[in-house]
Amino acid sequence: MIRKLAVEGVTVFPRQEVFTFVPGVNIIVGGNDSGKSHLMKLCYAISKWGCDGNRRELPEVWAEEKRLRRDLLRVFGTHRLTSLTARNRGNGLAHVHASLEGHKVPPGAAELDFHFTAEQEEEGLHIRKLPQRFLSENAVFISPREVLSIYPCYMQAGKRYPELLDSASWELCRALEEEPGAQPVTEALRYVIKQIEKLLSGTLQRINGRFYLQRPGQEPLELNLVAEGFKRIGTLGLLLGNGTVRAGTSLFWDEPEMNLNTTHLPVLVSIVLGLCRAGVQVMLTTHSLFLLRELVIQLAEKQNEKLSRRFFGLQPPSDNGSGVRTSAGNTLDEIDHIDSLEAEMEQADRYLNMNFNPSEPA
Repeated sequence: MIRKLAVEGVTVFPRQEVFTFVPGVNIIVGGNDSGKSHLMKLCYAISKWGCDGNRRELPEVWAEEKRLRRDLLRVFGTHRLTSLTARNRGNGLAHVHASLEGHKVPPGAAELDFHFTAEQEEEGLHIRKLPQRFLSENAVFISPREVLSIYPCYMQAGKRYPELLDSASWELCRALEEEPGAQPVTEALRYVIKQIEKLLSGTLQRINGRFYLQRPGQEPLELNLVAEGFKRIGTLGLLLGNGTVRAGTSLFWDEPEMNLNTTHLPVLVSIVLGLCRAGVQVMLTTHSLFLLRELVIQLAEKQNEKLSRRFFGLQPPSDNGSGVRTSAGNTLDEIDHIDSLEAEMEQADRYLNMNFNPSEPA
């Protein structure tokens, strides 16, 4: 869905950075404070804004500017556009250009170009170029915040005060309201659902407005008693079952490995690549060396050889004025070194040396 993004003066990107995404799996790698989530949220906000095929062909620019401004603020959870400008950029000007593609929307037909300026809140966002067509697909964001156990409270609060909730969690709860059967589930996606159910050793059910995990031969288990990582995986299963995540969807998944044991990560990677084979564009962030290596291993398998893949490396700046360093490639080896990954590898080397070269007894 989202194929290209050029940013300048936005949050941790003071200089112009250009990111080219693939229809398959896009992996954003970086440590804390490297801008992984910022990049993903910006892509999600633009994709979400661009997904409304029912829009009239020639929308009013002022209305679209207002809508885009609202989406940016709610996705990032901030009250001011000024907060989204690069703090070390003198003129406070942020510029974004994005290219979207989708069903019946060929390359070049959905171009969005806009800019906004610090300290100009209400009238500060201006769209220079609107898409000729809007997409009929959808965008889904799974954040580190688990929503299934707080679903009843979110729905009650969100229906009255949606502006007070972070957009990703609210949109996720709204998507969970969809009943199964509204959208057909393909055989490829049914296979992914079965993988999820195998990982959970059961299925998730909604009973009287609450979600439970149903395992064979057991009473339904309240989700407060289920591991956090399993609940996030279960959320994806529900979205697949009700057709929210389907072929053509862009799925943004922030640190999918969070709260999962490493023994579960091979299955997680299999789920991600199964989604890509079924026509879902996946964009995920991680700083897990284990997950990255598992992705490399499974991407080399015959069934995944034709899947498009792209790795992006984000390295926090060494000083406050330089901005995040970025790199990209079709293999993990093509991106620049990431300090957090280097630390894991260095520790592994020290541990192996300690075990294979024990010190002489005194």
